[in-house]
Amino acid sequence: MCRFLLYKSNSPILLADLLTRPAHSIIMQSFNCKLRLDLRRPMNGDGFGIGWYDEEPQTPGCIFTSTLPAWSNLNLQRLAEKIKSALVFAHVRATTGETATAESNCHPWQYGNLMWMHNGDIAGFEKIKRRLQNSLSEEIYLSIQGTTDSEHAFALFLNKLKQSASGGKALRDRTEFSFQELRIAMLATIAQINEWLDDAGVTDTSLMNFAVTDGQSVVCTRYITSSEKEGASLFYSSGSEFRSDAESGQYRMIKANKREDVVVVASEPLTFERTDWMVIPTNTLLVITPKLNVHLHPIHDKYWNPMRHQSTV
Repeated sequence: MCRFLLYKSNSPILLADLLTRPAHSIIMQSFNCKLRLDLRRPMNGDGFGIGWYDEEPQTPGCIFTSTLPAWSNLNLQRLAEKIKSALVFAHVRATTGETATAESNCHPWQYGNLMWMHNGDIAGFEKIKRRLQNSLSEEIYLSIQGTTDSEHAFALFLNKLKQSASGGKALRDRTEFSFQELRIAMLATIAQINEWLDDAGVTDTSLMNFAVTDGQSVVCTRYITSSEKEGASLFYSSGSEFRSDAESGQYRMIKANKREDVVVVASEPLTFERTDWMVIPTNTLLVITPKLNVHLHPIHDKYWNPMRHQSTV
């Protein structure tokens, strides 16, 4: 089980204020996560990745990955003290033991202006891998560099987006998509994976906390193929600014006005201020629009359980 976070704001933040300085930063979570479902592997030490966009969000973002544990990578700490961005994806990885520890297997991945990351695993993936690959266009199939179920899910998402997206440009050449297009493709990706898993007779649960952005909009999910179990943890916080308090030095989501200027989504809260963080209900899709509006959409499929939803909000 991995850990991830994403940050979207009207103004850039120093990466260190997300990655290293908060009390329960993503770096802290790499070796001291609190909410992991799989307690057999307490560390997220099989590599990490950071993706960010510069001041021109319509240009492709930048990604830095490494197979070193995030807590021991000096280059990550150096970059975090210098780079600022208004849209950040960060991920610390724990392999399932079935995929190699390699940079090509580190999240996030990029295709054109799109970035993608995943926390969880697709159960019985080897039983649907060939079928998934055969469904892809040649261009998207050739873009796959690693061996993970997560990157293959990204390829499937791209294929669904290509089939439904409007406009005449090639997918790789498009600089932005509407959040509706991203949402539709995300739901289609999950539905397709579930259909193939059912056809293959896979009964083990899959965890599909996916996140995707085009540098303008963000779509992410908290999802599990079960109507009874809870999905891998996912929270969000919004306000006017995420920063450290001048007196205590502790990070908080500041709510200076009614405007939402910052949204943070994380596998685990970055701070211990409970009131700053909202649980994203299991089997829910979250959208962050370019104007920083946050929308939560229940995923109504055979795994939807309204009673479970009510118990988490």
